[in-house]
Amino acid sequence: MESTLATLVAFPSAGQLGDNEEYHKAAQAHTKTLTRLSADSKWASEAPQLIERLDPATHSLSYLYVLQTLKSSNGYPLDDLLLKLTTFLTSFDAGQIRYAGHAFTKLLTQPRLQDLFPASIAVELITTALLRLDPTGSVLTSHHTYLVRFAYMTNNIEPVLPIIEKSIVFYPGMKGSTSTRNLSDPDLPPSGFITVENDFTKSLENKDILEHDILRGLCFIQRRSWQQAFDAFERVITYPSRDNTNASKIQVEAYSKWVLVGLLLNGKAPVLPPTTPNGPRKVYEVTGKPYYSLAQAFEKRTAESFKTEYEGLSQGFWDEEKNVSLLKLVIEHYQKWQILNLRHVYSRISLEQIRTRTQSAETAAPLGSVQEIEVLVQGMIDEGLLRGEVVHPENGLAYLAFSSTADDLSEEEFTRRMVATAQRIKALGPVVKATNERLASNKDYLKWLVQQKKHEQQGQSQGGGPVDVTGFGDVVEDEDLMTGIVAG
Repeated sequence: MESTLATLVAFPSAGQLGDNEEYHKAAQAHTKTLTRLSADSKWASEAPQLIERLDPATHSLSYLYVLQTLKSSNGYPLDDLLLKLTTFLTSFDAGQIRYAGHAFTKLLTQPRLQDLFPASIAVELITTALLRLDPTGSVLTSHHTYLVRFAYMTNNIEPVLPIIEKSIVFYPGMKGSTSTRNLSDPDLPPSGFITVENDFTKSLENKDILEHDILRGLCFIQRRSWQQAFDAFERVITYPSRDNTNASKIQVEAYSKWVLVGLLLNGKAPVLPPTTPNGPRKVYEVTGKPYYSLAQAFEKRTAESFKTEYEGLSQGFWDEEKNVSLLKLVIEHYQKWQILNLRHVYSRISLEQIRTRTQSAETAAPLGSVQEIEVLVQGMIDEGLLRGEVVHPENGLAYLAFSSTADDLSEEEFTRRMVATAQRIKALGPVVKATNERLASNKDYLKWLVQQKKHEQQGQSQGGGPVDVTGFGDVVEDEDLMTGIVAG
């Protein structure tokens, strides 16, 4: 065992850490050695003693192979295994694990962690591990899709938030994502090593990507995070497609939720982005008519038409669409948005005026008393929906004083937001660099740039008049740039 242990702790050595090329060769050689050792008949019997002599943060590659052996066996004490798994997944050296995609994936899936841990702990551990591997969270993998589905189905939204709040930019098999750099290169973007070829993920189909985003949206709905839910559903409904007649079932479902969440978020019917493909756009215009009509009625000043609109659709319709809870929230927010819209006209307004000028969507009539309005307004203030204060003067009617965002923003809060924004921009640096490199080698993008240049020259020759500029998506021929999946 001592000779095996000496081999396990030999990597990484102090001399290898300062030289990327040397480190790369040593890591590759060590991985091959571990594969050979783990196939030896003595390996399983020595594993319980070996793991006690290894540091998971320093000897991450060796620890991973030993840990997977213990995880696959039946004789190792479960409590000890769970402790070792937790320690490793929260402390491993991500640089070393770049060389062990197959072993890393096997650790997460054979058996799955949720078969060993309570659901909430399993979700938190997988989330932590994926973000240690890719702190940017910019690469979608098959682990992500399974994790988000499991988190939503078990109602463990909180622990998965750190990963679903990240912006996905790269997908397995994406055109131009292949890198010739060594895995040890510190500037190598996550998309350069988190690949199907390196066994960090399985290939993903269009439906996997769409399902991932719609589940993200559903998770954000549970959190009442309307902006994030709206953005997630919008990614689904605008997903690139060259089909001029159809939309997937997932996209149709996402469209209905996108409209309802848009009402909750902005108080008005959302407008389809110009990037929406023609085929899905046509489908939404037909299948989404009930939602569009509902959204139009929501914007009207009297609640009667809105009430008529949603009551005109049977309960069975809303049940089948799985939007009963969202509809209830939209009905509840109808009067809230009427109150919010008063801020565009008044800086202060009496509660009695609010009562007479707004209506409940449930009754299509004003509330019965000023006390009911005060409860409603104070609730909006408490949940952060409304910035303002209910004032009770000694002589006079109680009123609502609106305040702007700038009025409520302290110097400390302003500084905190600026620092957070700067950190987000800094974190995007590697992603932007990788995206630029990928686009620079993409023939469709280069073709589009040439067309753009011609249009600009035409505009200049015509005296600066309007020019018909073609969108990048219109010139993609063979592959969908987002996923690298053959169109159709």
